[in-house]
Amino acid sequence: MELLTPHQSQSGRRKQTFQVVGDGPSAKQIRSNGDYPLRYYALPDSECETHGEFRCTGLLQTALDISFSTRLSQSLVVADGVARALWKRGEMNQEGSLLDVDAIGAALEGHPRETARKRARIALRLAHPMVESAGESYSRAAFQYLGFEQPVLQHEIKDLEGFVGRSDFWWPGQGRAMGVVGEFDGKAKYADADLRNGLTAEEVLYREKLREDRIRDLGYGFVRWGWAHVDNPERLRQKLLGAGLTPSLGASRRNPF
Repeated sequence: MELLTPHQSQSGRRKQTFQVVGDGPSAKQIRSNGDYPLRYYALPDSECETHGEFRCTGLLQTALDISFSTRLSQSLVVADGVARALWKRGEMNQEGSLLDVDAIGAALEGHPRETARKRARIALRLAHPMVESAGESYSRAAFQYLGFEQPVLQHEIKDLEGFVGRSDFWWPGQGRAMGVVGEFDGKAKYADADLRNGLTAEEVLYREKLREDRIRDLGYGFVRWGWAHVDNPERLRQKLLGAGLTPSLGASRRNPF
């Protein structure tokens, strides 16, 4: 958890002092992963917003603070979420960049540390409102780290029977004649009843198989991965190479995944 303190001397990492309760998947995962330390940062020169009983930094300030201080895989999750929120509010177009937002651009250029500016610029440039999950954001950070091109998001696919679906990722012009479709496959899609729309896990799995077959029949390459792969980018790299994708960019070694 990230917290702010008004004094520089109080910043740093401390042992967690709160307990996570609840029976949801996220709460269970946090408890099973063990203790999460708190990280305190000196309060920036900005106004806070009040949400219930908590005082928080605003949407843009939060995206900036995290982009300046954390790894790309973490900051892109937040930046993608902020981009989506701004798009829904009509404050950003679908193919825009957070760098185009005046307040963000000014704050970025005004940061005193060049390394922090470079780190933040990557996340803010990559942020996209069409990203729909944290797993997709982590995957996009891994693509950047591994040197693969950023794919097209939410590509609509149809066949003679009609609408097939929207892919998480699509790399046109690579692997196969129709390019390569990539899907992040989180466990929640099958395990969380709220996401299954009344279907059993087996029914969801069967429908996913039929959908994948229809996509392959159109001439697309297809590759699927999960958290175990984004947590270990080398495993994801092997998956992408096996699907026919070719790295074309230098790996971002200066911006750790």
